[in-house]
Amino acid sequence: MDHTVARRNFLLGTLGAGSMLTLAACGGGDGDAAPPSGSIAPSPTENPPATAPSVAPAASGPLPPVRLFSDDSMNFDALLGLGESGYGISEVGEVLTAVDEANAAGATYDSYTTAFRAMGDRLATRSDEAAAAGRDVTSRATALRAANYYTRALFFVLGSAQPELEPDVYEDVRRSWDRGVGAFRPAVEYLDVPYDDGSMPAWFFRPDDSGRARRTVIVNNGSDAQAVELVAYGVQAALERGWNAVVFEGPGQGSMLFRQKIVFRPDWENVIGPVIDAVSGRADVDEDRIAVTGWSFGGVLVPRAAAFDHRIAAIVADPGVVDGWEAFPESIRAIVQPGDPQATNDIWNNEVVPVVSPQERFTLAKRLEIFSVEALDAARQGGLPTDFASLAALIEQFEVRDTASQIRCPTLVVDYDDEQFYPGQPEELFELLTTERKDYVKLTAADGAQMHCAPMAPRHRNEVVFDWLDDVLPA
Repeated sequence: MDHTVARRNFLLGTLGAGSMLTLAACGGGDGDAAPPSGSIAPSPTENPPATAPSVAPAASGPLPPVRLFSDDSMNFDALLGLGESGYGISEVGEVLTAVDEANAAGATYDSYTTAFRAMGDRLATRSDEAAAAGRDVTSRATALRAANYYTRALFFVLGSAQPELEPDVYEDVRRSWDRGVGAFRPAVEYLDVPYDDGSMPAWFFRPDDSGRARRTVIVNNGSDAQAVELVAYGVQAALERGWNAVVFEGPGQGSMLFRQKIVFRPDWENVIGPVIDAVSGRADVDEDRIAVTGWSFGGVLVPRAAAFDHRIAAIVADPGVVDGWEAFPESIRAIVQPGDPQATNDIWNNEVVPVVSPQERFTLAKRLEIFSVEALDAARQGGLPTDFASLAALIEQFEVRDTASQIRCPTLVVDYDDEQFYPGQPEELFELLTTERKDYVKLTAADGAQMHCAPMAPRHRNEVVFDWLDDVLPA
C-alpha cells in the first residue's frame, strides 16, 4: 500500500474546516452539511483562488444556529462577532456588512481577512476623529469595535496570501485596544506584571473609583482570542456585579506571542501566580476573594494553576478541559512514534507536510504557532515546522488528569451542547475533581447557547458564570 496516499486519505477526514481549528478562542465548526432553510450561504466559486478553503466532509452532528459562510471556521468566527454585539464591542450591521463583502469576493481566507480589516480601519479612523474632537465615549466605543474586527482578520491572516502580515494585523488590534481601554471610566489601570526576566501586560478594571476592597476576577483568555473579546466574556459582567476584573496576556497570548515570540507553557501556575502577586497587595482588592475564569483553552490552563496556587478562591473552567492533546484529530496524534522522535519527524515531513492542502496547512499552522518559535516563524512564511516530535511532546503536557485532585477551591465546570473542541472532557474533569464544592452546568441549544464558547449567547453564559461566582464568593 502507498502509505502516503493512505495517510492523505486519513487526514482529509479530520483536517477540514469543520475540525477543531484551534485549541482556544473558538474557531472551527460542524462540517459543511447543507445550511438550513433561510440561512445565508454563498454558492461556491467556480474557480476559487489557491487560498480558498477546500470543502470538508459533511458532519453527522447538528448544524450551527446561523449559516453565514459555507466554511465552518469562518462561520464560527463571524458568529462570535455577532454575539459580542450584546456588549458593544461589535455592531450587528457592521459584522454583516463585512460578511457580505467577504462573500461577494469569494468567501476565502483572503476576502475574510480583507473585509474585517477594512471594517476595522473605518472604525479606527472614526475613533481617531472622535478623540480629536473630545468625544471620548464615541472614541472608546469605535476603538473597541475596531479592535474586535481586527481580531477577526488576525485569526485568518495565516491562511491568506500574505501570512507575513500577522504581526502588522496584531498591531492594528493592539493600537485600537489601547485607545479603547484608555477611555474607560473609571480609568483602567495598566499593569506591568513581572514575569521571568521581563513582564506581562495586564489591565485592571474597577466598577468605581471608591477604592473599596472588592472581589476580583482574573479573566484568563485562551489561545486565539484577543483581550477585547474578554470585555464580552467576563469583564463587563464583572463590573456590572461590583467585581474588579483583570485581563492579562500570558505566554502564547497577544503581545507575548506576536511581539515577543514567547509561546505557551503548561505549568500555568507560574503565569497566574505573578498576576495574583500584582493585584493581591492592593487596597481595592479583597485578597480572600480572587477568582479566575478560564475561557476556551483556558479551561485546561486555569485548573492546572489552581491545583498548585491555593490562593485562588474559586475557578471556572469554560469549558472544562482535561487534555489539550486529545483535542487534536486522532490522525495527527497517530503521527507520533513513541520513543522515536526521528521516525515521528520523518512521517511528518515526508508523508504529511508534502500532501496537505492550503486549507489543511492553515489549520495546522494556526494550531501550532502558539507552541514553538519555529512553528510561529514557519506559519508567517506560509509553511509548517519541521520538528513535530518536540511540538507534540510539549502539547501532551497540557493536561490536568494527574493534578485535578489537588484543586481545593470551589470549581464550576461549563459544558455546551455540540461542543466541537473538547467533547466529553468537561464531564471527565468534573469527575476528577475532589474539591468540596464542585458544580457542572451544560449550556444548551434550547437557549441558543450551543457550541464552544456560546458564540451567540455570551450574556447567558455570563449569567451562569457570575451567578455561580456570586454564590460561592458573596460580596
